[in-house]
Amino acid sequence: MAIRHLPEPELCSRLIAGDEHAFREVFDRFHRKVFQFAFNFLKDNAQSEEIVQDTFLSLWLHRATLNPDRAIAPFLFTIARRTLVDAWRKAAASERFREQVRLFMDFSNNDTEETVFRNELEQLAQDALSKLSDQQQEVFTLSRYEGLSYEEIAERMHISKNTVKYHLVNALKVLRTHFGEHDVLYCYFLFFLLNSN
Repeated sequence: MAIRHLPEPELCSRLIAGDEHAFREVFDRFHRKVFQFAFNFLKDNAQSEEIVQDTFLSLWLHRATLNPDRAIAPFLFTIARRTLVDAWRKAAASERFREQVRLFMDFSNNDTEETVFRNELEQLAQDALSKLSDQQQEVFTLSRYEGLSYEEIAERMHISKNTVKYHLVNALKVLRTHFGEHDVLYCYFLFFLLNSN
């Protein structure tokens, strides 16, 4: 059986064993989705490709921790989220933005306070998402949580790509407004989203 037709458990086992052909196949299967996931946040092709390269490098280096009985995608996207958070911190251009992130990171060093903060932020996020229409919620979830492209969302929801873009743009406006009304920087919500498993 050609490696591109291998079921995922066998492909994963070969990857764990250090099979470079298996690694290439995993790359081919997931490269575009990881790129789109990164691009949804960074809006930059070169930076998104760097996220892809760093993500797959980390996958290779940590392949021994894979579980053949579990899907590769969740493991891979956990790496991608962490890589994206690191890049997001470095890419923040404004000094004020960097300072806000620094304060947030300092604050989150206390486990008890972090738990309280994350619970409050999660509740605020749920309140914000509840303000969206059903289609906006679905588009936002598929884009931000699953990393699907406009084309993939359009196909899954049976709507046009322009409609997907319209819903996502409006969803983000609603969320930014909601967080602004509660004196919470939207970046905190993105940070929370990227760190959620």
